[in-house]
Amino acid sequence: MPEEIRVKPTTLLVIVLLLMVVGVIFYQAYYAAPPPVEKYKYTTGLTVKFKIFNVGRSQLVTTATVQIYPSGADPFARTFNVKPITSASYDSTNGYWTAPLDAGSYVILITGVSGAYPEKITVRVPGTNDEDLEVWMQPSQLNVYARAAVTDSKAILYWNGTTWLSTDRINTAVANKWMITYTLMLAEDTAPYGVLKAGRIYISKYSGLTITSANMDGTAVSVIEDADAADDGMTGFYIEFNELNAGEVHRLDLIIEETGTVSAGTMTITVFEYYECLRTALRTWTPVTEPITVQ
Repeated sequence: MPEEIRVKPTTLLVIVLLLMVVGVIFYQAYYAAPPPVEKYKYTTGLTVKFKIFNVGRSQLVTTATVQIYPSGADPFARTFNVKPITSASYDSTNGYWTAPLDAGSYVILITGVSGAYPEKITVRVPGTNDEDLEVWMQPSQLNVYARAAVTDSKAILYWNGTTWLSTDRINTAVANKWMITYTLMLAEDTAPYGVLKAGRIYISKYSGLTITSANMDGTAVSVIEDADAADDGMTGFYIEFNELNAGEVHRLDLIIEETGTVSAGTMTITVFEYYECLRTALRTWTPVTEPITVQ
C-alpha cells in the first residue's frame, strides 16, 4: 500500500491564506476595478444637440431663451451677475436645439417658455470620435414645467370666550383671539402637470399680534421667523410647502392672539413659490397675496 501523505496544520493554513489572497487580487482585477476612462478624438469645437420638453403641456419647446453657464454657476441666485458662455438656438429643420461647446459640464438656464417656470439644469457634454463633431447632451432632453393657475381665499373667526363666530377682520375691540383659514386653490388644468413649485407662505409680522399655532391640511406645521430680507426680499413669519399639483386644494389654519398694543392696519398672507429661484429678474409671475384688515 502507498504511504499515507500527511499535511501539517500550519502548512494547510498557509495554503488557505494564499488562496484567499489570490482570490482577492482576482476580484479586484476583474470586478472591483473602475471601468477605463473613454478617450475621445475630438473634445473641442463641438456642436451639441438637445431637446426641451414642456411637461405640463406635453409638447416640445421651440421658442425659449437658453443660456449656458460654466459648471457651478447658480443663475437662480438673487445677486447673480455671471455672463453666459454661449446660448443655444432651435434648429427647426432637425427639430432640436444646438449650441457650440467643448466637452465638459455646464449649467443651462431656460427662460421665456410661455406659462412655464424658468429651469436651471446641470448637464454634461461628451467628446466624440466622429468627424462631424456633433454630440448629444447628457441628458439629451431638458424638461420645463407649466405653472398652475392659483387663486386663494380667507375666512376669519373670532373667539368670544364660548364659541367661534364669523367676522371679516381682526378687531381687537371685539376679541383677542382669531382663527384665520387660508385656502390655496390650484386650477384643474387640461394639461394635468401644472405645478406650484415648492416655497413658503409668508404671514407679515404685525406688532401686538402673535401666531400661536398653525396647521396645514390638518397637520401641525412650524412657523419660522425671517428677519433678513437680503437673501430673498421677504420678511415676516413663514410656513414651508412642497410642490403642489394642478387641481389640488390646500388649507392653512392660523390661530392668532393679541399679545400687545395693536394699531389699525393690514396684515398680509403671501405665497412665495419656487423658493429655489430667488433672482428677481426670473420671478416674472405675480405672487398670490391676501390682505387682512386689522383694527
